[in-house]
This record gives sequence, C-alpha cells and structure tokens, in this order.
Amino acid sequence: MGAVSTRSIAEEIRDELPSLGVDPDTKKALDEWLAADREFNGWFLVTTKRALADDELMELLEGYRESQETMQKAWKTFREDKNQARLAASVAISISRMHALMNE
Repeated sequence: MGAVSTRSIAEEIRDELPSLGVDPDTKKALDEWLAADREFNGWFLVTTKRALADDELMELLEGYRESQETMQKAWKTFREDKNQARLAASVAISISRMHALMNE
C-alpha cells in the first residue's frame, strides 16, 4: 500500500521549482498560481469563519480539490515532458477555478 503524501502541491512546486531551471514565462505562471493558491487559502479561512450551509462548504471543498488535482496532474506531467504550454493551460484553469469559487 502506497504512502499518502501530506505535502500540498504548492509545497511540491515551491520545493522543486528552484532546481528545475524553467524559463521565465513558466516561472511567472507558477508564481502566479502559488499566489492565487495562497490567496484562496486565506479567503477560505476568513469565509469559513461565518456559518456556511453544508452544501456551500462542500461545493467550496470540492472546487478547491479539483483545482489542486488539475495542478498535481499538470506538475507531474510537466516534470516528465517539460511541455510549458500544457502546464500554462493547467495553471490558467486552476486559477480560474479558484477565482470562480471566491466570487460565488
């Protein structure tokens, strides 16, 4: 049985990015995603201090999980194939999802 990772995808990216030597556009996209992820987490903490209906909370959690899975898959693939365009597209999708959740 495989071990479950307790590290977030943001932690993986922050830890691995310096040693990968990515181009400036890829670094910028990843930095933007890290900032958006940090912003979402701060927003989530503030938002969940007030009473939320169970379905509202579950929608937020599910949406965030989807954005994280998008990045996990994209990051794993990028480390294998170095396809910057595919990574940038996934970054945009994940950021868009987090922004949509914050604006609902």
